[in-house]
Amino acid sequence: MKLMVINGPNLNMLGIREQNIYGTFTYEDLCKYIENYPEFNGKNIEFDESRVEIIKNMQSVDIQAFPGSGKTTMLISKLAILAKKWKYSTRGICVLSHTNVAREEIEGRLGNTEVGQKILLYPHFIGTFHSFFDTFVTIPWLKSSGYKINIIDSEMVMKYRWKRIPYKTKLYLQKQYKNENICEYKGNIGKIDWDKNGKTKEIILSIIEDTQKDGYFTFGEMLLFAKKILSENRNIAKSIQYRFPILFIDEAQDTDEFQWELLNMAFGNESNVVMQCYGDVNQAIYNSVFTENNSNYFPRNAPLLLKESKRFNHKIAGLANSVAVSEERMNGTDNDFSDSIKNTIFLFKKDSINKVIDEFGRLVLNSFTDEEIKRYDKDGIHVIGMIHDKKEETTEKQFPKGIYDYWTDYRFCSDNKYKNPNYIITYFRRGNEAFNYSGENEDRVDYICKGIVKLINNINGTIKIYDKGNLFNSMLKELQEDKAKIFRNKMLNLISCINDLSEYNWADVLLKIQSIINLFFDEEKCIEGIECVKWVENEIEIKNEKNVIYKYIDDETNRSVDMIFGSIHSVKGKTHLATLVVETYMRTHNIKSINNYVYVGKAKISKTIEKRLKCQYVALSRARGLVCVAIPEDSINETIKDGLQKDGWNIVSI
Repeated sequence: MKLMVINGPNLNMLGIREQNIYGTFTYEDLCKYIENYPEFNGKNIEFDESRVEIIKNMQSVDIQAFPGSGKTTMLISKLAILAKKWKYSTRGICVLSHTNVAREEIEGRLGNTEVGQKILLYPHFIGTFHSFFDTFVTIPWLKSSGYKINIIDSEMVMKYRWKRIPYKTKLYLQKQYKNENICEYKGNIGKIDWDKNGKTKEIILSIIEDTQKDGYFTFGEMLLFAKKILSENRNIAKSIQYRFPILFIDEAQDTDEFQWELLNMAFGNESNVVMQCYGDVNQAIYNSVFTENNSNYFPRNAPLLLKESKRFNHKIAGLANSVAVSEERMNGTDNDFSDSIKNTIFLFKKDSINKVIDEFGRLVLNSFTDEEIKRYDKDGIHVIGMIHDKKEETTEKQFPKGIYDYWTDYRFCSDNKYKNPNYIITYFRRGNEAFNYSGENEDRVDYICKGIVKLINNINGTIKIYDKGNLFNSMLKELQEDKAKIFRNKMLNLISCINDLSEYNWADVLLKIQSIINLFFDEEKCIEGIECVKWVENEIEIKNEKNVIYKYIDDETNRSVDMIFGSIHSVKGKTHLATLVVETYMRTHNIKSINNYVYVGKAKISKTIEKRLKCQYVALSRARGLVCVAIPEDSINETIKDGLQKDGWNIVSI
């Protein structure tokens, strides 16, 4: 491994000059830390001046970090350095992210070192926006006000409330094209203009209030409570600011207007809290319940820039820059791959769309050696689109609508990703992963049920509960009516408990599992000591290639390559060896709509087009070595084609 640390201004004065301001951590300490950090093993990492200055900086500032620039590595390095020198026993560092996936990455990488593990414990906090405000604001206030906390989950709670709406009222709502989404309080439910007499509104509000008293809340309602509590109790904000003098926000571009308001209320614009936000405005593709992501909030004035991507070369950087919404442009760097690799746009006719995947596979094999494909097997070869899962048939106007139009046998099915795990904790992790991927809580519930059924059958010694498609219903059928109701409530409690899985709360999770297991037996069955309920950090899992992975085999050379299929949203933050982005349809064809703006030019970019540009930016900036796009031949004109070629695209007709 070749490692180069380039001195920034006065870096050699760390630990020497004004220790009360800059700390006692020396330049030699920094070099030693970098050398011994396991995450750096085998990697060619270079800390240039800009990265060193960001690591050193302890002012409130935003960091605009482009894809592959090492943003997460720097944040983790900074956290580990701070942890080593942290002197407070009751004050800590707060790190907020938007997803459990991002949180788990930070926790996982910090947990590899002894010094990094300190930041995972009290008084520090690493978690999502929702878990932070739930933990420090909403849940304590609700409990002190006499509320119960049974379940915090938007989808399940809204469906629960929808079932409680009287039959005639529900029919009326359906005629007004309303569904269970109406069962969430958003602060403006009184503006329902389709209910002239107000009775329907009263029914819905009554159901919402009754279920909240019983401890059922959506994620959005918990944040609304947080806003109300903070606005009425300023001492809470003061205590938060004292507890957390430093705040880091990861993927800050995904923070919406409502969340920024909450952050300012909790940490204060005028407080002494150091707030550093890390993100890339070009990748803001997630939306909130309340408002759209607003790029006006990030980055703030005079951000620090990380313009150099370590992921890919200048060619791919230029392709991604063409759809960037920010004025700043990133730079690529030389890597191990040949400059002769051709980033390609495949133009296809309707009757040749089934050849696109094979053409991409052939290009991958021509671009990389088998050794390179094996070396970057963890990154993989990916086929992605905005629409991937088949919800309905494709009409003539919509074609191509989703990934399934390119590979007709493709169906996304989360439980096909891995074969059955050996441990319950792995089922739960897969459930959280499936939920983060699809946004469907049913996927998570299904995994939880699979894990519990595995345990029940293990205890019984024979198959007590059969998997007949819907495991939740299969489990209900095994219970009498009184126990079935208890089972539902206990499952809701369990689901809320596994949102943030850790070794520290696993004992509490097991208690909840134990109470569920007892419902299925005439006498209490102790699960303690059973192998499958043990906490394991990472279970070695075997990929099941059914449905998700397409294998291309070259007839002439007999070489092959596996391609993984999924949505653009699912690969955000990931790195690929090669990526194929396919045209899909969401109200209009996505790539076609942005090409008109990028290569023809329009006076104003709408919010919808901005979202599509950001989505395409994410898609084009995943690959280390090769990026391709597939679009219908008749969707581009000569002006657009000339623009694409000038940007560096190789265009191939299929």
